[in-house]
Formats: sequence, C-alpha cells, structure tokens
Amino acid sequence: MSINRIIIVGFVAGVMALSLAPDARAQQLGSKLSEKITQSTTVDPSAKADITKFIDQAIKNLNSTDPLTVRSGREMVVSSMTKQQVNPAFRPVFAAMILPDLKKVISSASAFQATNALEIVKALQCPDSISFLAEQTAVKNQPNSSLRLVAAGGLATLRTPIELTSGQADGVLKTLGSNVIKETDWMVASYDLQAICTFSTSPQVPKASQAFARTALVNALSYFVTQIRKGTVQPEMIRAVNRSLAIYMRDQVPLATQADVAAVMKALATTLKEIKNLPVPSKPESLVEAYTQANKTVDTIQKTFLGGTGSASGGATGKPATPPPPPAKK
Repeated sequence: MSINRIIIVGFVAGVMALSLAPDARAQQLGSKLSEKITQSTTVDPSAKADITKFIDQAIKNLNSTDPLTVRSGREMVVSSMTKQQVNPAFRPVFAAMILPDLKKVISSASAFQATNALEIVKALQCPDSISFLAEQTAVKNQPNSSLRLVAAGGLATLRTPIELTSGQADGVLKTLGSNVIKETDWMVASYDLQAICTFSTSPQVPKASQAFARTALVNALSYFVTQIRKGTVQPEMIRAVNRSLAIYMRDQVPLATQADVAAVMKALATTLKEIKNLPVPSKPESLVEAYTQANKTVDTIQKTFLGGTGSASGGATGKPATPPPPPAKK
C-alpha cells in the first residue's frame, strides 16, 4: 500500500472514528429537527422558518475551526435524516434548502469540513443528493481524491428510501460510467464500480436502469483491463478490477436472477480471459500478489459461471443465482 493510500485511508478512518465517538459537548452544540417537521408532506411558513434556523446553525458549525463543533453540525443533520422518521416527500424539499450551503462548504472549506459536509449529503437520500455525490466522483469537479472516495463510498453503500425514476437512475449511472474511466486512484475507481454494482440490483431502481448498470459495469471493467494491458493506466488498477468482481459475486449475485448473472458473465467472458493473460509485474511484491488474487477471482468465476471454458453456463431463469464464496479480501 502506497504512502498516499495510507494517508487517505487513515484520514477517512479518522473522520469515521470521530463521528462515532460519543461526546456530550458535541451533543450540546446542536439539535435535531423535530419529527413533526421531518414527517410532514408540506412545509408551512412556520416550519420553513424553523428549518432555515436549523440549517443556519448546522452550516455555522460546519464552518467552525473546532473539530467537535464541525462534527456537531454534521450530526445535527445526519441524526435528523437517519435516526428518526422522515417522510420521503420531505427529503427533496429539505435537500433543496440545504444543498447550496453544503456545496459551498465542500468547494471552499478544509478537507475535514468538506468530508463532514459530504456525510450530510449522503444522509439526505434523495435524487438531488445522489446526483451531487455522483458529480463529486469526477476529478474535474473534485480534485481531492479523499473527497472523491467519500462521495463514491456514499453511492456504493447507498440505501435510498425513495424510488428513482429511470431518468434519475440513468443520469447517475452515466455520470459514474464517465467518471470511473477517467479515475487514476484505484480505490476511488473500485468504489465507483461498487456503486454501479449497487444500482444493478437495487429495488429502488427501475429494471431498465438495472440492466443499464450491468452494461456500465461490464464496459468499465473491459476498459480498465484493456488499458492495463496497453500500459495507459497504472497496473495498480487491477486492484479495482479484482475488488469489483469479488463484490459483484458477494453482494449482487445473491440478489440477481440467474438470467441476469448469466448475461453479465457471458459479457465478461472475454475480459476475464484477458485478465488471465495480463503480464504480471515483477515488483513490488504487493502488486504481484494483487495480480495473483485477480487470477484466483477469475478462476472462481470461470469455474462457477462459465464452465471453466469461457462459455456461459448459468440457467436463464428468474430464480436468484447462487454465488460462490468470495475471494479472501486483502
């Protein structure tokens, strides 16, 4: 693992540890919106005034130089959106009121403050917030790789409580598909790919968009393997490819039909063969091991789904597919 990766992972882990640690002072610095407001389908003038006051305080806290105060600003909103009842109709209304301020924090504040603001965006769980997270996975929109990682991670683990239309889901997938092939950080790319995987089986995503997600996944993996062979991307990108394949087997295969899994595996057959034929770097040892793991993952997939020969063997039924045990994580 490179020193930059250690710093990024350590930074994100530090933020998460801070966010989970109970602290009485932080609790005193902010409060949640009342459930009476979050459960409403409409926002009357009185409620709007309360929401505006709440948002002003949260943003003020986020812009503080004191870490605990920043955290309290985050927890004010995250708790309101995730730890109590929230009407799905309230989410986009609230998001429209707070997103402009959050975008300012993310674009102009410190990485720590921006990370906390992104965590709030993840908690909003509505089409506009999902779309913004997708936009933040682009290098041109977010040059800080640690912040791209937070945004991509939010999409990869997304459990939105509202249904997305085909237009909304396809828009996010197009953005992710375009951004991931321009990504140079293998960890960010792997979370971009995981997000695409999530959309391929999410019950909140229309069937046509689920199919779009499967195609986007196949295309992105094919692109990276081809570019690794050509030497136009860093060989470390094999880690993203391997992780994505393993996660698809572990998380998506149990949720997908045998017909859908068979279609994905058939589409991936050539790419899987190409992975097996990639020249393995002689060093460093960790990268050699990454290629070894990728080959093991391909062996498992080919044996389980392609009969070991590259021809699809999955049954074309509507029944959930049975996945093999995923490769050991590194």
